Amino acid sequence: MTADDVRFQPRLSIEQVEESDELAPKFDDRGLITVVTTDADSGELLMQGYMNEEALRKSIQTGEAHYWSRSREVLWHKGATSGFVQKIRELLIDDDQDCVWLRVEVAGGASCHVGYRSCFYRSVPVGSDFDAAQKDGNVDLIWTETEKVFDPIEVYGDAPNPTKL
Repeated sequence: MTADDVRFQPRLSIEQVEESDELAPKFDDRGLITVVTTDADSGELLMQGYMNEEALRKSIQTGEAHYWSRSREVLWHKGATSGFVQKIRELLIDDDQDCVWLRVEVAGGASCHVGYRSCFYRSVPVGSDFDAAQKDGNVDLIWTETEKVFDPIEVYGDAPNPTKL
């Protein structure tokens, strides 16, 4: 089987989308669907990304996470460069089929290109914590991870950083 063998159904009715067993994903006007990725064992949020039709088909066909990189505008097999491949243990789609949830095992234990385990390595203070963290109207982020799993320079060398300003 190839990724071309994975077929999505046309979206014909609300009942079909919400209550049938037909996969009829809704991609946005850029051809993308949001993906939330968590560790299959701990439930830890690892990353949020996007898939286009090809990435979703390849993920289904291979059992490994593929994404669409908006910054690089390329199909991205997670871990192809770093070795931190995300093996999909479960792929879920939400009620109106416009969001995917991947539960994955991560080879090497990291998912963030910055070197941390999770892409969510800082928190934003809220409520009374916000009052304590605010300085001159600015909010200081709180680090939730302080140790990198890997050194991005060793892994990626001089490859361009995908973060865009």
